[in-house]
Amino acid sequence: MDINYENEPIYPEDNVYPPTWEFDDEKAMRLYRRAKKEQWDEEDLDWKKYEEIVSGLDRKQRLALAYWWALLSNFDNATPVFAYALVKASEKKLPVPIKALLTTITYDENRHNILCGFAIEKAFKGFPFNFKPQDDLERKAKLNVEWVWWNGSRYWKGYLEAYKKYTLDILFTSFMMGEAAATTVFSGMKDKTKIPTLKDAFRNLTVDETRHYAFTHLILTNNLNKMNEEKKMFVTKQIRAGFVFLSLITYKAPKEFWKLPPWYQEIHEKMEELANDAGLGLPTIEERERIWREAVIRVAGNLKRFNVKVPSMPEIGINGDEDIELKEDDLVAAIF
Repeated sequence: MDINYENEPIYPEDNVYPPTWEFDDEKAMRLYRRAKKEQWDEEDLDWKKYEEIVSGLDRKQRLALAYWWALLSNFDNATPVFAYALVKASEKKLPVPIKALLTTITYDENRHNILCGFAIEKAFKGFPFNFKPQDDLERKAKLNVEWVWWNGSRYWKGYLEAYKKYTLDILFTSFMMGEAAATTVFSGMKDKTKIPTLKDAFRNLTVDETRHYAFTHLILTNNLNKMNEEKKMFVTKQIRAGFVFLSLITYKAPKEFWKLPPWYQEIHEKMEELANDAGLGLPTIEERERIWREAVIRVAGNLKRFNVKVPSMPEIGINGDEDIELKEDDLVAAIF
């Protein structure tokens, strides 16, 4: 191939080069500056105090704490999700502040996942893979976690495929439901937990998730007014998908998408009860319903301004504009 160096080069499509420099979106830049100032170190939490407290718990309570954080890690294992989003945003030459924000969220999610790992290892080292159950409850709890992670692998495959079908603006705005719910859940647990280390952890998680919600709102306001009806309907689907995906740990195990053992809900409720006895601070089912209603109402208020329909969620008493039946590949962007 002959190259004429007298001319400017023609760059390949979907390439991260050349770098571009547009700083016109002042709202995004303010959020980026906020992200830098709000960073925290998971290793600075008082893990010595945590270990002291869990050492005084019985085996089942320690196991229940590890179980809950292991389930949460299914959703906080989002570092590759946002890392991949950053690659795609760079290929599509999105503005610098948006790529910068995705960089900070990728870092946040890595911290969240390590936080889960610390909480698991210090409560019940080796759970779940290097763990020998002593009874049927423990055996089924271990399987619950592994089957939830297996469903996470199904989500990952769908997420990768989604970039072949949908534009980045749609995928980014689809994270809104998860961030809205996570903010409220962690804020409530911060007030209810009896373990000081986890109080600090949930406080920091709330700060991060509030900022992540602000990111999705920014993308929404920047792009939804340019979306056609087909794209807006996909966002509507993703609001429902966000509930289906995250309600596994923030509400009840849904029938849509999830493929779980027949004993899942019974064992899950028992483990949550034990975790609360240990001081975790989980909200009641009634509180969770309220949290989800408030999250949906919060998101709906933003969507209505752009004539985006809100899905019905009869489980939590939301009579929306559209009854949504999710298909296997509809769950592509609902993660913390």
